[in-house]
Amino acid sequence: MEQSLKFRRKKAQSVFYKVLFRFLLFKISATFYSKKTKVKKSQNLNESLARMLGEVFMELEGLFLKVAQQVSTMSNLLPNEYIKAFERAQNHSNPKPFHQIKERVELELGGELEDLFQMFEEHPLGTASIGQVHKAILKTGEEVAVKVQHLKIDEIAKLDLELINKLLKKAKYFIKIPGIDVMFQEVVRMIQEELDYEHEATQIKTISQNLKNDSRIIVPKAFSHYSTKKVLTLEFVRGEKITNHKYAIDNGINREELAKNLLNIFSQNIFIDGIYHADPHPGNVLINEKGQIILLDFGAVGILSNKMKEGLIILMQAAILKDENLMISGFKKMGFITATPGIDLICKKIIRLLSNYLQSELKIETFNMSEIKINEIDLSKVFKLIKDINLDEVEKAIQIPHDWILLNKTIALTMGITAEIAPQIDVFKEVKPTILKMAIQKENLGMIANTTIKQQLLRIISLPRKIENFLEQAETGEIRIKLNNRKIEIKLFYALAQQVIFSLTAFGTYYFYTLNNNHFLLYGALVSAGLFIKSFIQSIVFKRKLN
Repeated sequence: MEQSLKFRRKKAQSVFYKVLFRFLLFKISATFYSKKTKVKKSQNLNESLARMLGEVFMELEGLFLKVAQQVSTMSNLLPNEYIKAFERAQNHSNPKPFHQIKERVELELGGELEDLFQMFEEHPLGTASIGQVHKAILKTGEEVAVKVQHLKIDEIAKLDLELINKLLKKAKYFIKIPGIDVMFQEVVRMIQEELDYEHEATQIKTISQNLKNDSRIIVPKAFSHYSTKKVLTLEFVRGEKITNHKYAIDNGINREELAKNLLNIFSQNIFIDGIYHADPHPGNVLINEKGQIILLDFGAVGILSNKMKEGLIILMQAAILKDENLMISGFKKMGFITATPGIDLICKKIIRLLSNYLQSELKIETFNMSEIKINEIDLSKVFKLIKDINLDEVEKAIQIPHDWILLNKTIALTMGITAEIAPQIDVFKEVKPTILKMAIQKENLGMIANTTIKQQLLRIISLPRKIENFLEQAETGEIRIKLNNRKIEIKLFYALAQQVIFSLTAFGTYYFYTLNNNHFLLYGALVSAGLFIKSFIQSIVFKRKLN
């Protein structure tokens, strides 16, 4: 085993320095190329390097293969050539000899294989970088799928992660890849969780409980008496890949309804339950002849943190109010914006540039990406946008939050399946009701009210000073002011003040109603809530008139 570990280290370091040397050589020589030649040679170089890396990763397997699999689902991280090369790794893993699997099972479950199972197939149903799955039958007659970790995978994982981390640190001296540190940390966390099958069994139980009343989906149950940290025994469920069009047609399954069910289930898991299957590629998402969705492999499970959920809700408020400050607050809550001094000004600049471009150029009315045609995009204006946005400013302002890695990956994979089985579906239209449902959950209403009151108080405090500055500039001739604008600003001030008063009154009267059950207080709370909504709508109208 020591010789094998030494070989892995030598092989990985060798390919790393080859890639780095060729990349730096291209950087130096590129200054002498024409623009057209530079683009062509860059593409050829990326294809060559991606192929080299992909082949070495598949040869080494272990954690190198897992990293390739994870990166292949993050299309915004590397050029397309690398994504394509790494996609091959998703279906590549060589099965380990059966005697190793038998040794692992007997060691973990504490008995002879023949005494534990009525039947245990030697040929695996599937193989992955960490383990493989075998079909078996328990002594009680239940058909099961037994997930078994490879022998000494812990030792290999430790070596590979240390080695990859060292190589990434060296690479960062020469190549800047935004988000690579966070991505690697997330991969490390995922690997640690995937190496613990007891953790996976717990996640399966939680998600299964959340979906127990939904007949559209099947989550295989775990057999705890036949499971440990290294062996996981699950109910065997028959099905075909969700993207198997022939299977769907042969069984009379409506693919549009299937896509809607998939979106509905995952949006429920993500935005309402807050825990979701985070690796929904077609190999892990099956369908049976009844059209029921079957989820497999819960090694990667995402948790929607309270901060991420609050940030999403604040962004919804910001979108309604068209409020830049509130939008920045939402992104900060989600962890996208750094704590660098003066960062709000940089963020506002970026938001305005992007907002103006999207409103004037793309004309996107839905989230159905198939409706955006490339010939509708003026590339010269895209380049102007890139030029206007200072990349140094973006680097200072933006960071990739830990929670977003898995969420982004899950959304991308789910949308990929949806686009393949029913490309005409408007994804946002299907998901929107669940997002709104999240916003009005009881536990979120207090947070929304708290955010709204804070925001409106800040506006009320700052608005008089803003009006004063505005009038001073008008008096000195710096700007020209219309009386109508001043009237609207005053109306906006009163609307904001009313929102604070009515929201406090509504919450106060409702609180006292819960104490003594006086129905007059309940009516007072309802009237105050209605007046709050009225002033809230008025403030939106006034603000849009000013803009």
